Amino acid sequence: EKQRLMQMLDERLTGLLDILGNDSDSQSHPVQQPSPSSDDSPKQSAAAEASKARQDLPEKEFRQRCSLLTELFELSHFRTLQNVFIALMSLYGLSTLICDTMDGKSLVDTLSLPLLRWAFGRLPDAIAIWMAMHAAVLLAAYPAYHHYAAAPPVSRRWRLAWLASYIAFQLGFLVLPLRSLLAVQLPPASAIIVLTEQSRLMMKLHAFVWESASRGGPCPSFGRFLYFLFAPTLVYRDAYPQDRPTRWRYVASNLGQVAGCALFAHLLLVRYCLPVFSHWRRPSLAHFIHTVFQSALPGGLVLLLAFFAVLHSWLNAFAEMLRFGDRQFYRDWWNVTSFRSWYRTWNTVVHDWLYAYVYRELCLRFGKRSSSLATGCVFLLSSLFHEYILAFSLGFFFPALFVFFCGAGFGLMFANGRSRFWSVFVWASLFLGMGALMCLYSMEWFARRNCPTAYPGRPVLDFLVPRSFTCP
Repeated sequence: EKQRLMQMLDERLTGLLDILGNDSDSQSHPVQQPSPSSDDSPKQSAAAEASKARQDLPEKEFRQRCSLLTELFELSHFRTLQNVFIALMSLYGLSTLICDTMDGKSLVDTLSLPLLRWAFGRLPDAIAIWMAMHAAVLLAAYPAYHHYAAAPPVSRRWRLAWLASYIAFQLGFLVLPLRSLLAVQLPPASAIIVLTEQSRLMMKLHAFVWESASRGGPCPSFGRFLYFLFAPTLVYRDAYPQDRPTRWRYVASNLGQVAGCALFAHLLLVRYCLPVFSHWRRPSLAHFIHTVFQSALPGGLVLLLAFFAVLHSWLNAFAEMLRFGDRQFYRDWWNVTSFRSWYRTWNTVVHDWLYAYVYRELCLRFGKRSSSLATGCVFLLSSLFHEYILAFSLGFFFPALFVFFCGAGFGLMFANGRSRFWSVFVWASLFLGMGALMCLYSMEWFARRNCPTAYPGRPVLDFLVPRSFTCP
């Protein structure tokens, strides 16, 4: 019986990973084209080189497939691991309830989740900004491009004018929602909703315009653009693989998992973050290092919760509602032995956009030799937007994530290995890095509440200069 179970498990896992391997092989090992002969004209040689470059840098291919965890959870052994995690979450919540009751706290206050309610405060204002952003894209950007595609300008001057208009729209779309967010002073979670949706819409609009303008012809229909706007992908195509009719019970299950992850993250912050950091000012180096290692476990758990809630449950819920067939939102990042592979497999939705519209286009324009420059641009752009979202959602500029991402994160790309040691190294680095980030941002957050500003009347300087370094 044991041998039969192990054989079945091995066959299922091998089949799943073979599918993923074929996907990566089709991108990293394309069909090689014969090199042009010396008799070819320079024009033919240039065309052959351009064709080879496109073969080496294939486009995103959509096809019907489930998320990897969906497949793995069909096996009882992996479903048991999920049950164990749910049991631990339940026990953690029960312990919080019992400890608060024994400490004399009101049961109503504990069950009302005050931290979660505060973090998602002013939600109607966030929804209003969200609706205004979608209205701008649907009622301004799409009609403008439809007009452009119906009668493309011939002269170079008019094409440049249209390009300037598109850049101006994107800049305005970056600034105006941010001003509204700052005006109503959204709390962190509500601000993250607005800023991530702003980034998502900017990326989707760029993908739509780039793909449509590159191939020429009429503008895609409004229905296709509307579907793409809510589909769980950032790469535009006129059609995507369609799945079976919507299973609303499956949608409700995934949304329930999102709520459960948010609740557990709330418990981690209440039980760990608030007691440890609420009275911090400027710790000693030894205390700081000790706290970083203490924060590694809760920080790593928050990372896993964010992954499961957003990249699995949330995206699968929307894919099911829209019958979107290609649900490879991530790959088996937990098996990687290098950070180079982790960046490619952790979040394939964003990775596909960065590859298609930044890395690939730079390599096609400047040659494959510019791959290092293209990789640096991808890291820089991703780091800037991550830091932008964190800075304006927390209300201060503290570029710890930017330094980690562009510094250690970029350097670790060149540390490669295949042994078990490297897999352990990646996991340890993720947990320790998340612990350090949790420690640093919590330290700055509470320093701004416990210490007076050194720049009264100068809000820009107060926003940019960290207060935790000067807090006595």
